[in-house]
Amino acid sequence: MKNEMSPVTSVYFVTLLKAYLRGTKTRQEVIDELRSVSPLQQKAGEESNTEVSRLLFQTASEINEHYYQDIVTAISHASDTTPTREGVIHQLEAMLTGYITTEQLIQWATWHNEPDTDDGTGFFDDIAVDYFCTQLLPASAGELAVAHYKQALRIFRSGQHNSLKDKVALVLLSEKERQRFLFYLSDYIQGHTSPEQLDVYLLHKFGMDHHSFPYMSSLSAIMHDPGKLPALLHLAAMDE
Repeated sequence: MKNEMSPVTSVYFVTLLKAYLRGTKTRQEVIDELRSVSPLQQKAGEESNTEVSRLLFQTASEINEHYYQDIVTAISHASDTTPTREGVIHQLEAMLTGYITTEQLIQWATWHNEPDTDDGTGFFDDIAVDYFCTQLLPASAGELAVAHYKQALRIFRSGQHNSLKDKVALVLLSEKERQRFLFYLSDYIQGHTSPEQLDVYLLHKFGMDHHSFPYMSSLSAIMHDPGKLPALLHLAAMDE
């Protein structure tokens, strides 16, 4: 074991772990950095199955036995360990270029989804990132194809800086949700349902009511003209 005069401090490991948790470093990037600090004591093939934070704690403890508690204390009091938009973009880019697997993307995005915890409300600064990590991937990862992940990346890269619209677009990734969108909004613009009845759908699918849904003005502009609804769907889904 190295002594306490090691040039690598516990702060280094805290920073590295935060970068992974926020998404700005992938699992493989963290492992590469750990290898540069100290050889990972893993059996052949074992490293790929070990949770990245465990590898980090193992390496830190080999350098200094006190680092483990230092890291735990720092992370438990930190407010900047939440997945970020920058992190989602970085992880999606890495997955789509083959640098990490889809399973590793999902493992990163859902690390905080422990049983008996809340759904992340108030935990994320960005509701689109919140939805992607706490709802979309846990519920629908098995249904998402490469095209869906590419579209998700396009949504997160959008320059409109409107997380409400980004969340709507993420919900509309699947064809099933697009058909529901057309069905419920068509009923509304044809006068078959009231705003309060529309809220049942909006709240269930988007977590918004007709006051906060970002396309209500567009919807009002096409009242009694359902033929224009597909164009609104393409706008809301951020199709190319």
